[in-house]
Amino acid sequence: MEAERLRRGVTRGMSMRYRLFRWCMVAIGRLLFGFTVYGAEKVSKEGPLIVAANHRRNADPVLVSMAVPRRIQWMAKKELFGFPFKRFFFFIGAFPVDRESGRAALRTALNLLKAGWALGIFPEGQRRRKGYDKEDAPKSGVAMLAARGGVPVIPVYVGRIPGPLERLQGGKLHVYVGDPIIFDNAERRGGRAYEEFTDKLLRIIYGLGDDDGGGRSS
Repeated sequence: MEAERLRRGVTRGMSMRYRLFRWCMVAIGRLLFGFTVYGAEKVSKEGPLIVAANHRRNADPVLVSMAVPRRIQWMAKKELFGFPFKRFFFFIGAFPVDRESGRAALRTALNLLKAGWALGIFPEGQRRRKGYDKEDAPKSGVAMLAARGGVPVIPVYVGRIPGPLERLQGGKLHVYVGDPIIFDNAERRGGRAYEEFTDKLLRIIYGLGDDDGGGRSS
């Protein structure tokens, strides 16, 4: 039932309850971590798009959702949707994916984009505490979705969360939102093209912030 509602775009906008939740999380983030966002105005208010971010910690989907002024749908492994967390994961914008059935996940993601959703993805496929290294072989799913869906990709860099002492000294959690990137459908498609696009995307993401996660304003 919930998956069908998502495909039809019934809950695409931010409900009042979700807006309140997001406002509270942003307020808490600003107080505890100095949560600061740059470039949020670059995100279109409606229409399909992909939000692609670096991945350091389990809380990254929430942090990116706090930074991006859109209701984002996140792919999440189906094992997370058990009692008592199922309703919460749906509420924050996650939908279950069977990692052994890649085609089903791709079909669901394309349906969400077709319905006008913002889709959240971590191109690296797993958490990484260091900067981008092409040798880590990032997943090319984001390129495939961008090409087949014909939608822009918004790069997002989430910096390091400052510790208590660093916070007292003025340290902040910086999140940077970059300019939309388009996969040119006139280009060739396939493994090599997808790898090149993903490599370019990740270099842009990590270029938004410096290596220690502090970020930069340039």
